Amino acid sequence: MDPPDSASRVFCSRILSMVNTDDVNAIILAQKNMLDRFEKTNEMLLNFNNLSSARLQQMSERFLHHTRTLVEMKRDLDSIFRRIRTLKGKLARQHPEAFSRKTMTALAQVDVT
Repeated sequence: MDPPDSASRVFCSRILSMVNTDDVNAIILAQKNMLDRFEKTNEMLLNFNNLSSARLQQMSERFLHHTRTLVEMKRDLDSIFRRIRTLKGKLARQHPEAFSRKTMTALAQVDVT
């Protein structure tokens, strides 16, 4: 194969002699420190994501419950107002003298608002 003093061996040995091992060790140490920090940060982000996901699930369930309650309340109020209008109409037909023109106008304004 190559003689002991081949060009490639000489080239490699000179490149290696140019590299300061203290600098290489410092770079490796800095990389290990950064890796540790990134792993800790990644772990914290995973924990945050898990907690956020659980909290979102809880809030979604509460939001859905409150939305259903509001829809039910609106339906109930619509039914109540419809019954009030029906009763008001029946009373106006049964007792027209009690419902003068002014009273009807005032009640109509209340219905609009």
